[in-house]
Amino acid sequence: MRNITIRQATASEADLNGIVGVYNPDAGPWSKLDTCAKLVTKRLERGFYIQVAEIINEQTRLGKIVGYSEWVITDEPDRKFLYLSWLRINDNYQRKGIGRLMIADAVEYAKKNDCAFLVTCPDTSGTAAEFYRKCGFKDGRKQYGLKILTEKYKDYKFEKTELDKVPFYVIKEKKFIFGKDVEDSSFSSREMWEGMNEPPFIDTNRRNPAILLSDGTYIQLNMYGEAGVGVCIWTNNTNYADMIKSALSFGYSLGLHHLDFGYFKEEESFFDGFEVYDKRQGTEFEQIYYIY
Repeated sequence: MRNITIRQATASEADLNGIVGVYNPDAGPWSKLDTCAKLVTKRLERGFYIQVAEIINEQTRLGKIVGYSEWVITDEPDRKFLYLSWLRINDNYQRKGIGRLMIADAVEYAKKNDCAFLVTCPDTSGTAAEFYRKCGFKDGRKQYGLKILTEKYKDYKFEKTELDKVPFYVIKEKKFIFGKDVEDSSFSSREMWEGMNEPPFIDTNRRNPAILLSDGTYIQLNMYGEAGVGVCIWTNNTNYADMIKSALSFGYSLGLHHLDFGYFKEEESFFDGFEVYDKRQGTEFEQIYYIY
């Protein structure tokens, strides 16, 4: 499609109104100007690559925003990549190659920032996964989930320090495990950390209590209304049984009936010896675009 510009968004009134116009009236915080402004402003302050696709009118030279996406660099101890958490094209401009142009622009952005690949978790309710495959993404690991009751571990003894939030440097220095929330996967330590520790606006339905264990392990719970409680752990240790018990004891102290663990297949052995239930494969999986 001609006269398309892919660029970094700003928090200007024109850009915000354009982003709102990309979404349907009921499409979450992006469809309302006040919450969209908070989200975009916060994401830009936090270093996200907020990308817009803009059609330029040849006669008036005025632009119309028809695409929006959120990318963030995830610099984990063993890998550095660009993560896509959201991409949306206005309904009237889909299947015109705009999404492909946005992906191509993101690949160049990733190269400039020394990222080896791009990662996303496609919306499995539609055709997103097939779109990303056509853009060069390969299917990666699948998400699994299980639940463990907390009551059995109510008297489990461990040393902990309660925290207001997990420090930012932790995502670069410690391995991220169990953080792939079964109902809202991100597959990115950075993106998950941002949502829990630097949210764009206050959500009274969400709580993210955190603790630091004596061995340097950080545990944070992702508590969202009635949807369940996910567990995020950042650690360089391998005593996973003690970490899980600590998380369950912490959850019990907060009045939680159970904790919901999202994991990859290679992490299943971490739960050996635990009584689990509602064990299942989730619908989420990662897709990866390899640059090198």
